[in-house]
Amino acid sequence: MIAYLLDNKYVLRISKPALDVQIKQDRVKLVSYVPKIHSSGSFHASDREYYYLITEYVQGNDLWSVLQKLTDEQNILIGQDLVQFLTELHSITDSSYDIGHYIATVPRYKRSWKDGHLEYIHVLHKGLSEMKPPLISEKIISAAFDYLYSNINCLDYQTGPKLLHNDLHPKNIIVHEGRLAGVIDWECSQFGEADFELAHLFHWCIYPPTPGNTYGLLLRTIVENLGVVMNVPHIEKRLTIYQLEHELNQLIWSGKKHEEERVRRIKGWLSGSLRIF
Repeated sequence: MIAYLLDNKYVLRISKPALDVQIKQDRVKLVSYVPKIHSSGSFHASDREYYYLITEYVQGNDLWSVLQKLTDEQNILIGQDLVQFLTELHSITDSSYDIGHYIATVPRYKRSWKDGHLEYIHVLHKGLSEMKPPLISEKIISAAFDYLYSNINCLDYQTGPKLLHNDLHPKNIIVHEGRLAGVIDWECSQFGEADFELAHLFHWCIYPPTPGNTYGLLLRTIVENLGVVMNVPHIEKRLTIYQLEHELNQLIWSGKKHEEERVRRIKGWLSGSLRIF
């Protein structure tokens, strides 16, 4: 997919395969801070069919690039804006879960949130056991799976499938003049429990790509004001489960290339990096 900025007002996306992001973005068209779709369709060129989508351009900069310039007051205001956004987004419900990070490894799942994650964990276990050559960090990977299976009952609590952005992190959060301007990149959106939405925010906060780029005040504002999350029992263990699943999934995708980094993070999650509640 190729994207073009048109006159600082619109973003044009052109793709050979059909743009499923149109469906995903269209279902959030009434949610605040979501770029609106202005036009969509297809055209033929050089005997090929191409699909296009035109959305409004969100003026501003991604949160990550301006984070260190924000005041405490601006961090709190952006956090409150994100709470409004998430409250509206999570009011969109469905009858099935899509379980997985970035993409639905267990799609359209009709049973419980816990059972869906058990299936997800089985898929991760199978994927890692079949890797060739095998990873050398077998002991810590085994400890991660022990934690997942020992604490899986923490996922018994559920309120039903809520629509999630599912890739909510500082580079997809656009701010302008110290306030939230928009949330972009809806390709990964799917239905899950509301607390799963915080997974990416926490691992970006605790393991920032750029050392020193932390946004603890903004994250605390979100957590303390997003009631649907604060009311979840065993929230620390649930979030740890999500983080371990994420790291194991990344190991399957990247293999030995990022094994050292992922194992370091797994050790951190197991040692209590999320003891913040």
